[in-house]
Amino acid sequence: MVLKSSEFKKIRSIVHDYCGINLHEGKEALVRTRVMKRIRKLGMRSFSQYMSYMERDDSGAEFLALVDVLTTNKTSFFRESQHFDFIRDHIIPQMGKRCMKWWSAGCSTGQEPVSCAIALREQSVSKEAVKILGIDLSREVVHAAKTGVYGSEKVAELPDRLRDRYFDETKAGGYRVMPDIRSMITYGRLNLKKKWPLNGPFHVIMCRNVMIYFNRRTQHELISRFRDILEPGGYLFLGHSESVSGRNSGFQNICPAVYQKQ
Repeated sequence: MVLKSSEFKKIRSIVHDYCGINLHEGKEALVRTRVMKRIRKLGMRSFSQYMSYMERDDSGAEFLALVDVLTTNKTSFFRESQHFDFIRDHIIPQMGKRCMKWWSAGCSTGQEPVSCAIALREQSVSKEAVKILGIDLSREVVHAAKTGVYGSEKVAELPDRLRDRYFDETKAGGYRVMPDIRSMITYGRLNLKKKWPLNGPFHVIMCRNVMIYFNRRTQHELISRFRDILEPGGYLFLGHSESVSGRNSGFQNICPAVYQKQ
């Protein structure tokens, strides 16, 4: 099944306009493979047939399904472990007794916010002291995160002690996050390029390996918006291939991929 150049450019344009994801030249094979999942599911025979169907869908549901298949949602528990060491050694000791808000921006299926909640509870931070917001663009991964259930292969990356303390085994052989942890997290869907109906300020924002999918202009805009919604002295965690650039960014790099608002 052939993806024409004009069809790729059309998909590239509408997805970028909607959410800022940059499907640059060289992503044709990825787009073809992922969109074919929708084509096969709908029983269609060509990209042109699919594009016509999507454009005629006034509900917008098929366009959102397209965005879902084009987003990348790789994640794991305690990914980039040095970040969680920094949380344990530097952020938690500074917290005091005030209630703080944390934001996992690009939470995927929930392993990042769950890891944050576990890290806090491991240091005896009460579940009332921190409210964690987990958001993602994809409806499918947000739904999965809300269930709080993970397959045994996902939980296998955790030490047995943490698995036994913070997860219940299900009858189906999976593992469900215990209520003590789930109560600390609220999940929702949000397009980072659009208006943010969020109540800040946040003390910690984790947006790791998200900005790599945006062009430079969108990255700068996002960093500026993160700075505005962080409290003074708040922390921004990025992926190791991402950075805050510019002397006037308002951030200081204090360790690899961790920035503090000045």
